This record gives sequence, C-alpha cells and structure tokens, in this order.
Amino acid sequence: MATHPNLENYLRGELKWEFNQGLVDLRHVRSLVSSPRLISLCVRAFSHPALAEAGDTFLDSRTRLADYTQKTMAISLTNYLLLEGTIEVVEEYSPNDPAVMKLQIWPYEPRDLNEFAMAVAVALSYTPAELMAESRISLAINELVGKWGFFTDEF
Repeated sequence: MATHPNLENYLRGELKWEFNQGLVDLRHVRSLVSSPRLISLCVRAFSHPALAEAGDTFLDSRTRLADYTQKTMAISLTNYLLLEGTIEVVEEYSPNDPAVMKLQIWPYEPRDLNEFAMAVAVALSYTPAELMAESRISLAINELVGKWGFFTDEF
C-alpha cells in the first residue's frame, strides 16, 4: 500500500535491479503497491477537511494537465462512512456542472501520505483502461513521477 512508512526507499529496494538499469517503468510498481481507489462516486460538491486532491485534480495542480470542471477528491472509507448520510450521490449531471465532483473512497487517509506516496497512489488509482482512453493522463503521470526516476511508457 502507499501507506508504507517509507514507500520511496521500499520501492528503490524492491526494484534495485531495475533502477540500476536506469529509469524504471511505473508498471513495475503495480505489482508492489495496490490501487487505493475502492469506489468512485459522482456527488454534490462539498468541502471537508478530510478531502484531498486526487485523480485529474491532483495531476492538474502539479503538471500541465488541464482538469475537468468536476474536481476529483479522495476521502478515507472511515470518513466517508461518517459523512455518508450527508453526501448526495448524483446519478445524472452535465459534464460541465461545477456543483458536482468525483469522489474516490480510499482505504486510508489520503492526507497522511507524503508527496511521493500520494503521487504513486494517484497514478495507481487509474485503471489501465482509463490510461489507454486518455493518453494525456499518462503524459501527466510521466511528468509527475519523472523526478523520482520513474516513467510511464508501459504503464
């Protein structure tokens, strides 16, 4: 999980051979760290201190990816269950409706992760099908993780 106490050092140790060859394809990380996304919902936009940027919104704030009108936020399962009765799930909406946001439920507190762990978690929260459908996301992830010695050619 991305909550490993020192995820970057752990991955460097597990992928030592790959790092000795040069940059490491982020696809190798998929077998070592699981996706944090338990479920995704479209909900009426709300603010809460437990929310953290995720998905396209996280990438937009750190790369040149242009985010959609709906922000993507993550919240822990624990906090989601505490707020569940107050969160309005939206089934139908306009793609440009800023009153709707994408909410990802994660098994842990996303705000507890350091920048590297959050970058890995966000990258792994995308499915391979989502990455194939939106090449701009792979490019943004590549831009983001490059500073740590990873790339996304086969991701």
